[in-house]
Amino acid sequence: MDTESTINLFRTISRSARRFGDKTALVSHEDQRLSYAELDRLSNRFARGLSALGFSKGDHIGTLSFNANELLIAFFGILKIGAVAVTVNVRLADPEILWLLDHSDVAALVFDSDFKDRVDALRPDLPRLKHLIMFGGEPSPGVSAFEAILESGSDQESGVVVEGEDTAFIIYTSGTTGRPKGVMVTHNGFLWNCVNWSCAGSFRECDVALQVFPLFHVAAIGSVLTHLYLGATIHIKKSFDPRDYMETIARERINRLAAAPTVFAMLLALPEIETYDTSSVELIGSGSAIMPTEIQRRLQAVFPAARLFDTYGMSEASGGITTLQTEDFHRKTACVGRPHLNLEMRVVDDDDHDVSVGQVGEVIFRGNNRMKGYYKDPENTKSAIRDGWYHTGDMGRLDEEGFLYIVDRKKDMVITGGENVYPREVEEVLYTHPGIAEAAVIGVPDAKWGEAVKAVIVLRPGHSAAPEEIIAFCRKHIAGYKCPKSVVFVEALPKNPIGKVLKRTLKEQYDRS
Repeated sequence: MDTESTINLFRTISRSARRFGDKTALVSHEDQRLSYAELDRLSNRFARGLSALGFSKGDHIGTLSFNANELLIAFFGILKIGAVAVTVNVRLADPEILWLLDHSDVAALVFDSDFKDRVDALRPDLPRLKHLIMFGGEPSPGVSAFEAILESGSDQESGVVVEGEDTAFIIYTSGTTGRPKGVMVTHNGFLWNCVNWSCAGSFRECDVALQVFPLFHVAAIGSVLTHLYLGATIHIKKSFDPRDYMETIARERINRLAAAPTVFAMLLALPEIETYDTSSVELIGSGSAIMPTEIQRRLQAVFPAARLFDTYGMSEASGGITTLQTEDFHRKTACVGRPHLNLEMRVVDDDDHDVSVGQVGEVIFRGNNRMKGYYKDPENTKSAIRDGWYHTGDMGRLDEEGFLYIVDRKKDMVITGGENVYPREVEEVLYTHPGIAEAAVIGVPDAKWGEAVKAVIVLRPGHSAAPEEIIAFCRKHIAGYKCPKSVVFVEALPKNPIGKVLKRTLKEQYDRS
């Protein structure tokens, strides 16, 4: 077979290295800058180093790291030998990490020095790991140094034939419906996602992007891959710090931002945010959850030169399903846009029949960006993929122009007194209250109504409110049956690493109260 004609993810890096050469590809949190040529060369060396350790096509290699240039080098090195990168959520507890590494059949683990003590403690319970590889410090005995792996390799490509339908990543879901599921994303899946996002206009070669999404999540991986596919420059942050975020924008002339709505909410709480120079910012994207309209309004005030866009997607879609483009953003309120060019999307009833325009149903899609399946989980794979269509579990509706509006997760819908209430609609109202910083709406058991609407609220600094005031405020804007029957104030909402509110955690807490 002609290996040069084989399409896969790592060929995007070799192609970009030839096209852009010394252009900066990555800037890490410590101002470590890598050109496209350096990223290609170092990932070749890491690939050859892995081969020298005995790893080959099909092996599973885990990563446990905060965002760093070394993590991207490792990703591409893993892909260049045809192995599979298994991303580990850095916020998992030790028992969860052990379960994930065992379930995913990981044979090696690449990690940064922030996790040295934890990995050392876990090693006795990881007998199947052949090698541990650490970067960022002096490794423990029996652990290989990342730099040593690079030095043992060579600048030449591995020559391994990797097909488009080979698995590139296993990305575990957040586990909101039980044990996490390992989503098998193929080379084709991420490549078509790169194409789709590029066609949607939300990624550009001229981007100087700021990346705070953690690189164990599909949104971050898909975003970085698309920028590298196009030849943009990406500043990747180890963690989110609002002041550092704004200082980086001004210093580096960042022109593109993307984050979850809760991250933007934290950013907008930064004192004197209006004093920072934001004139370079041209694009602001939102993902992982629908951005409330009040946060949109406040973002536009802080970044007046920016155009806003929204995306909707998931791990099972290799990142994206729809994009609400900048020209439609303000005329299509609370909308996530139209489906990407190279996929099909429908909204269906429980029998998988298309619903009428304006009616609520489940969002389903199919295309080359769809996952291969869930690792070692044929039952959930069969349940989710039917006749080639992936069933998202998200409830939405289409308007007459084919734009999608996500109403809520199917499982999050509250049925109170026989009426369907979609929490997001109530949350949109709550976010317009001047004293509310964050809000989450859930259903809790109720003897009279079956379920009752409950609002869990974080107030803005210096503000106070009573539950009765919040309920009365809602009654001015939405039907009485949709309004919260109870309100609780908390200091913070539980969130996953990319800022999505964990509704299941709230339901478990307040179902018992």
